[in-house]
Amino acid sequence: MNKVIPHREQKIENAITYFASEFHNRKGYYPRQTWIYKFLALLDFRTLKKTGIPCLGLEYDAMKYGPVPSRLYDDRPGLETDKFRFVTTRDRGCRVEAKEYPDLDFFSDEELGVMDEILSVYTQSNSDLDTLINDAHNEIKAWDKAWALAVRFGRGRMPMEYADEFGNLSEKKEKDLTPEEERFLHYRLVQNSFL
Repeated sequence: MNKVIPHREQKIENAITYFASEFHNRKGYYPRQTWIYKFLALLDFRTLKKTGIPCLGLEYDAMKYGPVPSRLYDDRPGLETDKFRFVTTRDRGCRVEAKEYPDLDFFSDEELGVMDEILSVYTQSNSDLDTLINDAHNEIKAWDKAWALAVRFGRGRMPMEYADEFGNLSEKKEKDLTPEEERFLHYRLVQNSFL
């Protein structure tokens, strides 16, 4: 359970709803699950790098096509809340449909800016799912490290660690930590105290 991110479950639900509804508004159709997974990962890892704390704090697994929020991926067939639903498609995939407009009051201006930045880039007519997947692979260091381990051990997925975005923190002296790294270490310490 994540105690550091206030209103975490509401933020997760509203982020998914926002991405699904805005994608639909901009592209004219609802996104498949892979779009949503990558949007959530980019949101978490971009806010992590900017602030030291992920926006949503989802747990991710590295899979071949990029980071996947474990809980959503495992629960996806028939997953439905008051705000969104995962709908199984004919090809046994899933698309994510918004059921109502999201409540954006749970997000800071900076978090909303990151969400809009993601949508602005990946809803352009020249942007496709392959571009999003490649960009997520290139941008998120934690995926790269976890996927390399998955390949080495012959696994289809491997848990990702937020700490991998900052390199080897255990080798840094306290005086050499960036403010974001210090904040992340505090976040992780508080998280671990609740386990």
